[in-house]
Amino acid sequence: MIHYIYKITNKVNGKGYVGKHSTTDINDGYFGSGIALKRAISKYGYDNFHKDILCYCKSEKDLNEMEVYKIEKHGTYRD
Repeated sequence: MIHYIYKITNKVNGKGYVGKHSTTDINDGYFGSGIALKRAISKYGYDNFHKDILCYCKSEKDLNEMEVYKIEKHGTYRD
């Protein structure tokens, strides 16, 4: 299993979304599942977003901890 933390960035307004994903296929096309992200993609269009993989994790436990850390580090939590 491949575990990773990703960041989706809106190219129009610079806002970001940090999330986690576990998969057996790194090229599975996953692009996040958050409600706010889906609304933003609907509003701005898929082509106005960019996905970066921030890091890989060895376990689901590490993945969960790293997600919290990366959300805080990148300031992508909701106010």
